[in-house]
Amino acid sequence: MRNSQILVKYEDPISKYHVISLLSDETLEVIDTEPVLSHTPLMDSMRIDFKHSVTVVGCSNGVVCLRCIPPHDEYVLWNPATRDAKIIPNGLYKSNPEKNMFRHLNMGFGFISKNNDCKLVSIQCLFENNTYRPVQPCQQEVEVYSLKTGCWKLLPDIIPTCDIISAQPHSGTACGEMFSWLVENDEYGEHVMSFDMSNEVFITTPLPPRIIERSCPSTCWNSLMFHNKSLALDHCVRDRNNDTKTHNIWVLGEYGVKDSWTNLFNVGPLEYLGPSIRGFCNNNGVLLQVNRDGCRHDLILVDPSIRKIKDLDIHGTSSMQILNYQESLAQINATPSSRILDGS
Repeated sequence: MRNSQILVKYEDPISKYHVISLLSDETLEVIDTEPVLSHTPLMDSMRIDFKHSVTVVGCSNGVVCLRCIPPHDEYVLWNPATRDAKIIPNGLYKSNPEKNMFRHLNMGFGFISKNNDCKLVSIQCLFENNTYRPVQPCQQEVEVYSLKTGCWKLLPDIIPTCDIISAQPHSGTACGEMFSWLVENDEYGEHVMSFDMSNEVFITTPLPPRIIERSCPSTCWNSLMFHNKSLALDHCVRDRNNDTKTHNIWVLGEYGVKDSWTNLFNVGPLEYLGPSIRGFCNNNGVLLQVNRDGCRHDLILVDPSIRKIKDLDIHGTSSMQILNYQESLAQINATPSSRILDGS
């Protein structure tokens, strides 16, 4: 069972549920639409609706990792094909009162093919006492959950000193064994930090030189996504004179190698408050989220090479997430009881 599809997560205005739609990777026709965690015991017990925030952390080997809040900040692994789901237990920092000054910062999710395992990586940041301000210089710790062993373990002193700007994906999917963030520090400025799930190490990749030279607050900004299973950078530049924006799409050839970035194509100019890029398909097809009336958002496909537009019949009320989805029979609950390890 290895059907390649596109997964779209959004909020349905009619059913009042967070839902996913699966689209054919070739035709982009909607194959199925169902509520998040549909036909699992967790759907009723968690009662996920519009009052909750549900985001997709990542999707690998047919397993979707969700973050669900409120009433609790919980992470859930879910296989839509098998209707299998489980809540990930609290890790070392959340379950240990002595670690209460460390607070969750960011999560990543990926699949390791060599031992058929899914992993969740958690980055925790040390905050000042009774404040919401991180200590300076930044102090961060990393812990990793393995679905195969059912345990968390601490990976001390492996993360480079940096401030995380944003995580991938708001669109796209974890690239197999890699999960990436946009970060910044004094050494590289803004750059990409990726966690190698298999070897449990971080890899630093500088941004293309031209992007760093032109970057300026409020006039250009960056975001990460994926293009044909490669890490992609969307460098968006605003033209204040015409109130438009142009997306410059770059693709990374090799993690850690600055010169392996390729400027693939540009999208725009678009209205500044107009469509937002959510992903790519069919080589250079661009998936855009379009605001129709302030509340309704539609998903459309644009082919820049032939200037063709197609409405994909996906309608939501908030930001959409788009990921590559590879259907599988991966088991989620057939794992040992959860444990916590204090070291690697």
